[in-house]
Amino acid sequence: MSQLVYSDHEVKGLHDDDSGQVHILEMLTLFWLFFMSATFLIQIQVPDSPSQSIDASMEFAGQDAIRYGLGITSQGGEYDSRLAELLSNGDEDAACELIQGAITSGYEGNCWLARDSGTSHPAGEVGTPAGRTITTHSLVAVDDHLWTVSLDVWTRGGGE
Repeated sequence: MSQLVYSDHEVKGLHDDDSGQVHILEMLTLFWLFFMSATFLIQIQVPDSPSQSIDASMEFAGQDAIRYGLGITSQGGEYDSRLAELLSNGDEDAACELIQGAITSGYEGNCWLARDSGTSHPAGEVGTPAGRTITTHSLVAVDDHLWTVSLDVWTRGGGE
């Protein structure tokens, strides 16, 4: 049997070679410093999501305005509502102005009309939306036609 004999220098060298461990600690420390510096310096600005209550408020304003037009009795008594009467007479601008005039204070809107399955077109007073809009729709049966009444509603001044 042969016996291996190591000198003190060889044994000491195996235990004293800590340079690899020191380099790993240096790299971890540098990484930690870089990461913390980047975290401190870089701040991601994420805007708050728009409030759902504002969307609901605009939608209710549009629905209420259309319901207002449907709730007024016709002048001739032949139709279910003043809105149906104006649409039957072909007075689309007056029908939309009736609805637009009933929009809750603080909101504005554009009125769009389509007869049967036709393309919607704006009527009444047409404005440029300032900010996000919500659209409400209603179907109105008049004589043998089905009208789609749409109302784009936005906050006056564009604020949210």
